[in-house]
Amino acid sequence: MKKMIKKSILFLSVIGLCSCNDFLKEASQDEVIPSTIEDLDQLLAYEGYPRYDRQLMPYLDILADDATQYITSNNQISTVTKYSPLYLWGGRSSANNETMFEDYQNLPNPTNGTKSVDVDSYERFYKMIAGCNVVLDMIGDVDGESNMKKRVEGEARVLRSFYYFNLVNLYAYPYNAPNAPEGKSAGVPLKLTSIIDQNSVPRSTVAEVYNHIISDVEKGISLLTETATKGSKFRIGISTAHLLASRYYLFMANWEKAAEHATAVFSTPGNNLLLLDITTTDYPEAINNGNFPYPFTLNTSEIMFFYANSAEHYAVESLYGSTCFMASDELLNCYADDDQRLKAYLTPYDKDANRKASSKFAGELKFGACLRLSEAYLNRAEAYAHMAKAGQHEYMEKAISDLNTIREKRIKNYTSQVWTSSTVDNNADKLIEKCQEERRREFCFEGMRWFDIRRYGMKSFSHYVDESANSGDEYTVEIGTATPRWVLPIMKTHKESNPALN
Repeated sequence: MKKMIKKSILFLSVIGLCSCNDFLKEASQDEVIPSTIEDLDQLLAYEGYPRYDRQLMPYLDILADDATQYITSNNQISTVTKYSPLYLWGGRSSANNETMFEDYQNLPNPTNGTKSVDVDSYERFYKMIAGCNVVLDMIGDVDGESNMKKRVEGEARVLRSFYYFNLVNLYAYPYNAPNAPEGKSAGVPLKLTSIIDQNSVPRSTVAEVYNHIISDVEKGISLLTETATKGSKFRIGISTAHLLASRYYLFMANWEKAAEHATAVFSTPGNNLLLLDITTTDYPEAINNGNFPYPFTLNTSEIMFFYANSAEHYAVESLYGSTCFMASDELLNCYADDDQRLKAYLTPYDKDANRKASSKFAGELKFGACLRLSEAYLNRAEAYAHMAKAGQHEYMEKAISDLNTIREKRIKNYTSQVWTSSTVDNNADKLIEKCQEERRREFCFEGMRWFDIRRYGMKSFSHYVDESANSGDEYTVEIGTATPRWVLPIMKTHKESNPALN
């Protein structure tokens, strides 16, 4: 164990632990080993948590059907070209998406000030997993109070579950894919210890990865509950752990467990979370002198946990203008006129042209992604709808109630528009569609849509491309139903270092 730990600490120092060596006890001139639970707690904060200086999946927004590309000036051509391998799932003429990330990196950055995004999510997530693994391997060997050890272990397990959930949804087929049901397809490598001298770690199946995700989050919830860990917007607590568990079970189509954990979010002792009411805010038609009333700020009552860099959604954000991506017509048309999310979540880039892009996160925020209370309602509503479809008809009204709870905080004058079972003709399939539509409206440009449309069956859709300001240079590219392009490629450098990935 000691040899393993020493190797792990040396490895972590290479990937960034030097930033926190002020609190690590020096063991020799070439290694530092945490000796107390306080040391491990800080190590987890620096190397296990998704800090605000890390982009995680900033390309997801333009992969899905919520975004479309536009161009108003030939000065934007270099930006269109740069993002093309991502937006077109490999490129216009490519046979597959195997080199889409390398192609993006190899293209020159635009000279118009456009930022480049980090596309190596594989490396990002496994680095944070490595931090969690060191904490979990060492937790029994350090000094400290028992309850603090349990709390740190609980946080590390929930974080690791979150990272593997994202990895398996990026680089593998969905759990219940039409061409690979019940998680039988290849997933991602499971690295569950801090041993680093493994030259070849094979992919586990999607089901095996999900089994470990569930094991981690359930054990994490147990530990956090035992220690009554409330957490904060920057540290994992019981409510956040339950929310993630409800998401995992939803993606596995385990409706009862998804509903159970979503309900637990609301019943956690000391939970003072409240949905943000945006119906009373007078949202302007355009950003005015930088005073736009962003819905999600540091003090927003429904935000449970912040993560990722403020540039996580850069490609589609509209602080004062978006680069060359905007909301698709299909997304815009799914909002009613009095749905405040149309103005609060999507703000005009050019009022006359009615171009809209994401305006969710306040410009001064260091974070660009979060977990929100609204997901607990929508996870449970969808789970209830499926339970109603399976014959438990009493859950139809419960699902509709959860949808109404969200909508009354988003849509003006909602008392006259409340949904009932008649709204869906007492049909569970129509209710499931309503749940999916509401998720789209609520979570647009938060990285959720790509994962959702994958689990809905990977139905084909097209991306519109405009290559210049001149008419006649437009075309569309179709992704196809359940094609391999729905699975993102692991970059070549990782396949070279781990041949088992090939």
